[in-house]
Amino acid sequence: MIYPMVKSKFVAVDLFAGPGGLGEGFSQAGFDIICSVEKDKWAARTLRTRVMFKTLKEINRTSLYWDYIRGDKTGEEIINLYSELKYEIDSRVLQKTISDRSRTIILKEIKNRLKSSGSPDLTVLLGGPPCQLYSIIGRSRYSSMMDKFYRDPRRRLFEHYIFFLRELRPKIFVFENVYGITSATLKRRRLLEILFEEFDKCGYIIPEAGNSSQENGYILNSLHFGIPQKRKRLILIGYRRDFKCSGMNEIYRDIREKYPPSGNNYPVVRDAIGDLPPVRPGEGNDKWFGYYPNSVKISDYAAILRVESEGVLNHRARTHMEKDLERYKYFIESNNNGIKANLYNLKNERPDLLPAHRNLDVFLDRFKVQAWDNPASTITSHLARDGHYYIHPDINQLRSFTVREAARFQSFPDNYFFEGPRTEQFRQVGNAVPPLLARGIAILIVKKLENTREGNWD
Repeated sequence: MIYPMVKSKFVAVDLFAGPGGLGEGFSQAGFDIICSVEKDKWAARTLRTRVMFKTLKEINRTSLYWDYIRGDKTGEEIINLYSELKYEIDSRVLQKTISDRSRTIILKEIKNRLKSSGSPDLTVLLGGPPCQLYSIIGRSRYSSMMDKFYRDPRRRLFEHYIFFLRELRPKIFVFENVYGITSATLKRRRLLEILFEEFDKCGYIIPEAGNSSQENGYILNSLHFGIPQKRKRLILIGYRRDFKCSGMNEIYRDIREKYPPSGNNYPVVRDAIGDLPPVRPGEGNDKWFGYYPNSVKISDYAAILRVESEGVLNHRARTHMEKDLERYKYFIESNNNGIKANLYNLKNERPDLLPAHRNLDVFLDRFKVQAWDNPASTITSHLARDGHYYIHPDINQLRSFTVREAARFQSFPDNYFFEGPRTEQFRQVGNAVPPLLARGIAILIVKKLENTREGNWD
């Protein structure tokens, strides 16, 4: 007999969930993620596997999870041991594409799940509608084909989020999106202005965030949350106008006080991946790599991610063409000598290694070594195509990052397994919200909720 996962007094739904980074962070802060909606097959499988881990953890049977990871048991065999496990997985993860046709059906399923959870209403609606079109690079690709841009259905996915917000009426919402959305326009209006207007129509207040001299106040940087990655994202937090929640108007001030810029006091590449086993191109395993190596220095950051993990997962290096390996060696040696080389340097010093690509001037940093003593560059889904922008700093390994290394920079726990072919694993990790960023926000929201008393209104 298996018992349903422990219910929290705070419940959340995660739309456009991807592999679950936003939901994972809120779960770590004490929320019960009663339903995650995701269209991608492999990301949905990752979510299902995560539900399996958490459910087995509740009954002290995580050994079965590790049997699955090591290939000793199939997921089906484990699910067949406990009929209620299948219910937890099927009810908590909806693999569906959100569209005009499907969203009413999805809404019904979410409401049924909310009712069965025993919660009178939804605490938080999470979501990050895929808006790569609004990233700086995404828009540059469309700049010469605007008709295609306006026909692309992804451009209006935020409208589906608004639909669920209006229908579910959560106390609070958290909306995440790319940095570039702050300067995007739709029908000659700023998209951010449209979003604020729609949230207001739904009856929600987004507190003032304040703008610095350099940045929109709603842009949060992962670095400030102790994550070794330069990653800026739009985070909109709103609360229902009739919800009496003490201190909610100060949520952004509280975020900046608790997670302020701290000069150079950030974890770096070495902190994130310095303890992981070395692998050469083509070596490793896409599922269970093995136990942690002995006698390695473990940073405080890595120690957090190692908790409740028996070893290393998703740690296989992609193979590289011989020419790329020579390029990697050139750039790593330059980096070790204190030189931030780019394609201009390569053209002057090793023209025989210059890639046969057009527009070299546009992407001078196409090959980039992630230096040991700096935070990493933004982890993106481009890793699914190639790893040239994420070259490992160890010349003896001479390769780009593995999925586990990318996941470390995104702050996923080491026991978090990404399903699917390696290309799809990279895509999931690159598109995810860092769990520790989400956790940091969620902890402050929980504090507001716990301090709320009837009539205590700011």
